[in-house]
Amino acid sequence: MKRLLSAFVLVTICATAFAQVSVTSANYYRIGNTVRDIYVVANDLTDSVATTSIVNNPFVLDNSLRSLFEAYNMIDTAFYDEPRTEGEFTNASFSYADENGMRMHITVTDEKAFCLGISGALAQMGLNDDMELKFEEPMDVIEFPAVLNSAKSSTAHGSYLKHIREMQSAFNSMDGGAMVYEFVTAEYDSILIDMQVTYNSTFDEAGTLTLSGDFMQQGEYEYLRENRQYAYVTNMYLHRIDGEFLNINECTLTNPFFAAYFGTATINLGEAMNALMGMHFPISSTTTTLNYWTANDNYPILEMSTNANATGVKKLAVRYGENGVCVENQKISANIYPNPTSDFLNIEMEEMGEATIRIYSVNGSLVKEDVLNGSHNSINVNTFSNGNYFYTISCGDKEISGKFAKN
Repeated sequence: MKRLLSAFVLVTICATAFAQVSVTSANYYRIGNTVRDIYVVANDLTDSVATTSIVNNPFVLDNSLRSLFEAYNMIDTAFYDEPRTEGEFTNASFSYADENGMRMHITVTDEKAFCLGISGALAQMGLNDDMELKFEEPMDVIEFPAVLNSAKSSTAHGSYLKHIREMQSAFNSMDGGAMVYEFVTAEYDSILIDMQVTYNSTFDEAGTLTLSGDFMQQGEYEYLRENRQYAYVTNMYLHRIDGEFLNINECTLTNPFFAAYFGTATINLGEAMNALMGMHFPISSTTTTLNYWTANDNYPILEMSTNANATGVKKLAVRYGENGVCVENQKISANIYPNPTSDFLNIEMEEMGEATIRIYSVNGSLVKEDVLNGSHNSINVNTFSNGNYFYTISCGDKEISGKFAKN
């Protein structure tokens, strides 16, 4: 019974992923770009590290951070794609997928960015369906440009409605699922998920952030800090055949079969879910994130996922895009080949004097650092283990980043 009741709550699990939306500035989005967290250091998510252990004055991130956390890895976090050509979200500027398979549909103007709604890959959770949650009023998520002491608050509401037969395959995949599906559909025909999200954002701090150690984008950055909070409430309703939508806490199922398990032939679905799964509707939660943007172009440098009152850090991510954090006029023009390579990495670049190349493994460790002189250079990678590597080439305030494969 516990597994079958979980079919009802899968869609609400998807809905909670909305709290992970991350929006920066209009010139940050590029269709087809992947945005990665090159350094993700995360402790057990049931615990936190005190913010004061990480944030000092001046703000310096270095290798000592590793000792504060239990895990140290790199993950892909987002992919920006073209907007849909049909359906609910054709007015979006692009869609944005996070690591949980949730896709945010964002519209960007010169003044602000706002979210039209969410679609979710429910197939990953056993449901042969995608959830589409369109907000009745688009939810503003940031105004441009960000200014110290500016604040933004917005509330959005959305719902997800499906006939219960859309969930039949999920029921059938579980032990005894077909039988319970018959019990449910004998009394109810539709399911409605209702969600309200409240967004609050304040740019409450400015300062200087220094990245040192093995970070790919080492250097000093002027930043603005955004204190971002999402509070969301999710509720569930079932539609009784020839009746009305009822809150899950008012829904009952009646069948003699239940007497052997619950001591009564009639059960309350809300109470059963709470007793068996510890899940009580409405589900309320608050997520707080501290985001550090470059002060001039609102590029994301650092993101801290914190506990509800923002005193402890649960996840810390130092971020970079496909082209690094440098703006267009700071890039180095270079041609790096062959890729993949087995022996040497050839580098042809503009004449600019002495430059430095740093090569990192996929876990962020610095594996080689060398000086480049002139326009033609070769780096011996013959002793490298096979696999993927990242590199940065820097000269003064110019930099380029990329990746290559060794085979």
